[in-house]
Amino acid sequence: MDSANPPVDAEKLEELIDLFGDREEVKDLFHEFFDELPSRLSTMRSGLETNTPSQIDQAAHALKGSSASLGATQVQAAALALESDARNEQLGDAPIHFAMLEKELEILQKWLTDSGLL
Repeated sequence: MDSANPPVDAEKLEELIDLFGDREEVKDLFHEFFDELPSRLSTMRSGLETNTPSQIDQAAHALKGSSASLGATQVQAAALALESDARNEQLGDAPIHFAMLEKELEILQKWLTDSGLL
């Protein structure tokens, strides 16, 4: 993992800690993010399998928003790519973007675990 480019924006993380008062509250936010993740990924996977852009769009949009609010910039970018595929009803690259999203989520989860935030 590239320590010069962590998966969570340092300024956003500090902003969240200041806003919520401590790291434990922020840790709870990341736990909630990962608790909601299986459902969102399942919806996107189903949308890919059934060629249903609206399913992908809704789940990718929600994931993009929640990752942005937590400062998870790479996850946000990957979710945006998938959302764009769905909104443009151009799903040719969607499986590649979905795989990128899953990889970014793995990187985020490891980083958060190593940082004591998950």
